[in-house]
Amino acid sequence: MIIGFLFRIVANALAILAAARFIPGVAYQYQFLSLLKIAAILALANVLLKPILKIIFSPLIFITLGFFTIVINIFILWLAVYFAPELSITGLAAYFLTTIVIILFNFITSVFIHNKNNKEND
Repeated sequence: MIIGFLFRIVANALAILAAARFIPGVAYQYQFLSLLKIAAILALANVLLKPILKIIFSPLIFITLGFFTIVINIFILWLAVYFAPELSITGLAAYFLTTIVIILFNFITSVFIHNKNNKEND
């Protein structure tokens, strides 16, 4: 479980680097410790805050067929930007695209962790 959390921090860090490189409106100061801070904030918010927000907004998630989870993810990213001034995101499109990049990196990490756990259990 702890190793999975560390993998998520690494995935978030790589996602932030990719977003800063390829998405206009995303600026990052390219310091290793600040990157780890941003990635840790994202990972902690996803573990602690996201389940609570999903429960609170479950009717909206149901009505929008799950698309409201993107709004929740954008809010979590906004919190990370608020608590880590080393990262700057300007514009809704930049928030949306950065959220998509983070979702993709976390999905790939989840698949990797799930496959690793299945191989260990066999």
